[in-house]
Amino acid sequence: MHSNMPIVLSVLVFLGTVGVIGLALVVVAWGVARRNRLLVRRGLQVAVGVCGGYLAVLGLVSLVSREQVLPAGTEKYFCELDCHLAYQVEQVAPVASASGPERTWAVRLRTRFDETTISPSRPRDLPLSPNPRRLALIDSSGRVYPPAKDLDSLLGRMGTTSTPLSRQLRPGESYTTTLMFVLPEGAVPARLALQEDLFVDRLLIGHERSLLHQPVLLGLPG
Repeated sequence: MHSNMPIVLSVLVFLGTVGVIGLALVVVAWGVARRNRLLVRRGLQVAVGVCGGYLAVLGLVSLVSREQVLPAGTEKYFCELDCHLAYQVEQVAPVASASGPERTWAVRLRTRFDETTISPSRPRDLPLSPNPRRLALIDSSGRVYPPAKDLDSLLGRMGTTSTPLSRQLRPGESYTTTLMFVLPEGAVPARLALQEDLFVDRLLIGHERSLLHQPVLLGLPG
């Protein structure tokens, strides 16, 4: 099992930092109302100091991070606070298309709700709606390609369907999603970037999407 981040600890530290800064600003507001310059100064010092310290740790952790590529077939886990979802690339294959300077590739991704990771406080049969995901295919030269926009049309030509990554799961359930990427002729898919797509992720210490942090990528089966 490979977890992309210690999210619970990161969230607690973030919320604690926001709480301290919020209290400091309350002190500033109280000082302004009371015309007490000392309270205003001390409140601002705490707010700026805590904010600066948090950003310094965030940047330092990101700078020492290194890009990781998981071996083909390895599951990448995403923590949803009280449970985990696992993602695995099952297949990568070119799709027959009209001749031209580009080639379409189909990537089959499996999503699994690992029932062994459920927190004791979570109801055992409660469905989970996955957080938004962002995806990109990376070729052997390091160039990055977003998913094809005309997914429904491409799936229709293949005569197949695909389960959206946003579909709910219950513990133990899984489904597969077919993703399409258009690459230039001759480009060879090498890795898949699969990440959470929430703005707050940019501010969580140790999160692979935090500022300057290096990603954890999924290797593709040959």
